[in-house]
Amino acid sequence: MGKVKNTVTLTATEAALAKKLGISAQVYAQAMGQAQAMGQQHVTMTEFNPNNDPVYSIPLSELVNLWRARYGDTWVDVSEIEEDFWSDASARLHTNKKMEELNHHSDNSPWARLKEDA
Repeated sequence: MGKVKNTVTLTATEAALAKKLGISAQVYAQAMGQAQAMGQQHVTMTEFNPNNDPVYSIPLSELVNLWRARYGDTWVDVSEIEEDFWSDASARLHTNKKMEELNHHSDNSPWARLKEDA
């Protein structure tokens, strides 16, 4: 017998909220599923496909150039980035070690900028 797959679709607002809360869309959807079971509104979610997302489908070198055009060599408080594209771009650039992080003695927000050799 095949696997049964439940699909939950999140609105853009719900996906953004999950991201701001620092939880995956899947965890958020599960919570919403539990809320639905208690008689609250229904939410659905589709699986993420990086091939359909510009941040992940463009070459990394092009993403570096786009970041440099947008932010230059300035330090950016990445926690303040509200646009999904740039927030995801920051995450991808960090993952690929293209960003320099500020290691200051305070526990303030995470500041980052492109490495010189990015």
